[in-house]
Amino acid sequence: MIRVIRAAIVSTLIFAAFGCGDRGAVTKGREFLEMGDLSRALVQFEQAVTRNPRNATAHYLLARTYCLCDSAALAIKEYSILAQLNPEMADDTLLRQRISLYLGLDPYPSDKLTEAKGNDAFPAISGDGKKIAFSSKRDGNTELYIMSGDGGSQQRLTSNPAVDYGPSFSPDGSRLLFVSDREGNDEIYLYDLAAKKETRQTYSKSDDWLPCFSPDGQEVFWVSDRSGRYAVWRMALGSGSPKKENSPQVLFEDQTGEVAYFGLCPGRLIVQRESKNQSFLLSVDISDGRTTEINIPSFRSGIPTIVLPDGKSIAYVSVCDGNDEIYLYQPDQKRSLRLTNNTSEDFVFGFTPDGKKMLYDSDRGGDRDVYLMQLDKLIARDQLLGKITKP
Repeated sequence: MIRVIRAAIVSTLIFAAFGCGDRGAVTKGREFLEMGDLSRALVQFEQAVTRNPRNATAHYLLARTYCLCDSAALAIKEYSILAQLNPEMADDTLLRQRISLYLGLDPYPSDKLTEAKGNDAFPAISGDGKKIAFSSKRDGNTELYIMSGDGGSQQRLTSNPAVDYGPSFSPDGSRLLFVSDREGNDEIYLYDLAAKKETRQTYSKSDDWLPCFSPDGQEVFWVSDRSGRYAVWRMALGSGSPKKENSPQVLFEDQTGEVAYFGLCPGRLIVQRESKNQSFLLSVDISDGRTTEINIPSFRSGIPTIVLPDGKSIAYVSVCDGNDEIYLYQPDQKRSLRLTNNTSEDFVFGFTPDGKKMLYDSDRGGDRDVYLMQLDKLIARDQLLGKITKP
């Protein structure tokens, strides 16, 4: 009897020692993870799961760390184990996002809004998210079109032998700015949706493009090289008569580089500056011109870089994984998430006001079409496990 009791005590002590060991390793691993030391964190979490293979927290942290290290095969393996031990932990947002990419899946579903033959591209969404404008060659020539926010009621707006593209909505959604080469070079035009009337705004021998409305809707901001280098210009919107510009002025110009693209968010411009074959992202205060560089991973210059409506994340395009894909950068976490996952070109153009849907165009269907990605519908755990276990 004494021998049995002694054996039980020894067994309990051994189990306790191993349990304490895995808990201690998890604690140390968390500390390394908070410090950003992923390699040391991995060592601790790997020790923890070795000491106690049933420790779901250790498997969870190990899977997350593998994801942060982009160790795809190991991350998938750990995720599969975690899902059996603790399904709720396997519902973690980061894990589902990363594992879907490693499995060749899009983390979020997309709705295809256009189907016509002929490229549908350069989409823009109204401030209330109820209307989307885009350019299309579906009728033989590149013209402006408009549709509802869900892709319905598609209508042609312009009818001109020239190329009309690059629409941008006014703050109240009643007007569009767009670019056309109908006079031999790119100029900016204004389209009144109610009156169905077009009015030319710029008159320059240089190319004028990337138009957008000022926050109050009274001015047009655009990019032009009329000063000798590409810069952002501003001008009060005109009625078109007389046929001259309303005293255009430089809004932002960089003496050491040129503007490759710019976007607008409350109170500031988000400017892509090119200098010495390098690209930088800048935040420019509209009121006083103060400039701050935004730290962001390498991005595709000349393609939209857009701040989400909540101001907390930035969508950008990069070829870091081999082709044009859309990524979401979270400055507070200094982390990027790949949103699209295919061999086609994907370009981001905007978000619905609540930030739950992303507007983009892609040639994944053969020619370019307009899509809305549902950012509030992350891929489910069961979908991932089905792909993992599928022969």
